[in-house]
Amino acid sequence: MTAAKLIVVLAVALMLLPGLAWAATPDSRRLEGRLPDNSPAVSIDQPRGTVLDALSAIAKQTGWSLVVTAPESATTHPLTLQVSKRPAGEVLDLILEAGSLRASFAEGVLRVRSDGAAASGDSWRERRRERRGRHGSERVVFGQSLNVAAEETVDKAVAVGGSVTIAGHVRRDAVAVGGSVTLLPGARVEGDAVAIGGAVSIDQGATLEGDNVSLGGALPTGVGSLTRWVVGGRPGLHSMLGFASRMTRAVLLYVIALLIAVAFPDAFSRIKTYLVNRPGLSALGGLAIIFGFVPLCVLLAVTIIGIPLIPVAVMLLVALLLFGFTVSAGWLGERMPLLQEKTPVKTVALGGVVLALVGLVPWIGTAALILVAAFSAGATLLSRFGRTVAVTV
Repeated sequence: MTAAKLIVVLAVALMLLPGLAWAATPDSRRLEGRLPDNSPAVSIDQPRGTVLDALSAIAKQTGWSLVVTAPESATTHPLTLQVSKRPAGEVLDLILEAGSLRASFAEGVLRVRSDGAAASGDSWRERRRERRGRHGSERVVFGQSLNVAAEETVDKAVAVGGSVTIAGHVRRDAVAVGGSVTLLPGARVEGDAVAIGGAVSIDQGATLEGDNVSLGGALPTGVGSLTRWVVGGRPGLHSMLGFASRMTRAVLLYVIALLIAVAFPDAFSRIKTYLVNRPGLSALGGLAIIFGFVPLCVLLAVTIIGIPLIPVAVMLLVALLLFGFTVSAGWLGERMPLLQEKTPVKTVALGGVVLALVGLVPWIGTAALILVAAFSAGATLLSRFGRTVAVTV
């Protein structure tokens, strides 16, 4: 080997030596800062306990203030520790290593945090298990009821179109849209309990730390029933399929459509014009209304500020569908060669009869009415209830 090659090899070895030494030896400096020289020796006899218990024992014997910002999964890790009159720094390092933690000491305060480099893989897996398992961060369902078992702990419990029954622990809010909230004995809710279209029931032995918000009465209960029907369709399904129920629904829709045509003839005509001039855009708007309603309710339900807006959203949906049914009936009646003088009321009356008969057909009738109403509801929404008229180019 020539002298030049030898020099190059030695230079490379010198550059890699610190990194190789760091990789070969574990990082024992889990403590940042210097402990006081007069720190007393500590003794811990902990056959059963956690990492947090051991840290608390050290802080109590040394007189330090303890601040822990590590996740609960790290501090509740089981730890068996038996030491007798050992230096506080040595014992502290053992505890930090057992819990994959790091600490800093300054002015009598010991601050403990998680060791991101050492625990990134494990903590990430634990967080995934918590999100997927029985300790999920948030539980949101629609079209059904939600039960939080006694051993469960969740951040938030929300049911859109169902009720919420809690026997476990909810760290934040419990919300039911179109149902009730029930706290069983032993349940604990740290936030608010909100029921729209239902009631909040708190059994003896349950704890509610936030507010009790119950929006009952005729209007919210009707809103709750409509929400259950829209998002779930399960409650009252058999009765909805009965001929008497379908007939009652058809008559009510027919009467309401006539009332809308009489009360809002100008808006009715402008919405129908928008529908004729922009059929594709109206159809997209109708699809957005149908498929966007449930996500909108969920989005409002998970924020306590948006909860009062849910009844407004439901009533807006009802208004859009009723106007949509009226406009569709008028559009259909206008194209039927049975009228000499085509006024809004006459066209709605004629087309409404046809749609009402279609709605009497089991299964298909309900779906057809929803699609027809949604198609024109898109025009109603985009025209702002007839305030904007689409101009053909």
